[in-house]
Amino acid sequence: MSIPGLLIEYLVNGAIALLVLYHTEVGPKLLETGTKLPVLALALYVAGMAIDIVAFAITRQAKHWIRRSVFSRYRPGQGEDTVSGTERQARIGLFAPELYKEMAMRSSRDRISRGLIVNALLAAFLVKPTWIGVVATISAVVMWLSFERLSYLFELCADKVVTDKLAASAKG
Repeated sequence: MSIPGLLIEYLVNGAIALLVLYHTEVGPKLLETGTKLPVLALALYVAGMAIDIVAFAITRQAKHWIRRSVFSRYRPGQGEDTVSGTERQARIGLFAPELYKEMAMRSSRDRISRGLIVNALLAAFLVKPTWIGVVATISAVVMWLSFERLSYLFELCADKVVTDKLAASAKG
């Protein structure tokens, strides 16, 4: 992911956290302090990074489960996915840059939805009525599960297209 993409992802997740905090006692006080825009942007960025790392830790096992499930369904008889995801992404980036751009956009969407889980959990604990945060958390989890599944399926399909194309060019 490029630096501008990560910048936007972290700012989005940080801004959502600020929005959640705005509905508590902390948010309005933070904004009343006359915080300058560059300082606020920096705070949102750092908050977004923290949210992403927490979200990664929360979703890591589920991500592995999703990937095993998708791989076994769409690549039956091939056992487990033993190819490094980084290797697969490098191959796609080298031989199919347009597919790689699509993967990067999907990955960005996945990271934002993953961060939304943490922000929704914050809302569940900090915002009243609590049911709003609970519904937001359930929605965020379902959204992230769906996006993660679709992104990995796209990655597998893109890799198959690239490896088939490379094999065909090696033969002829």
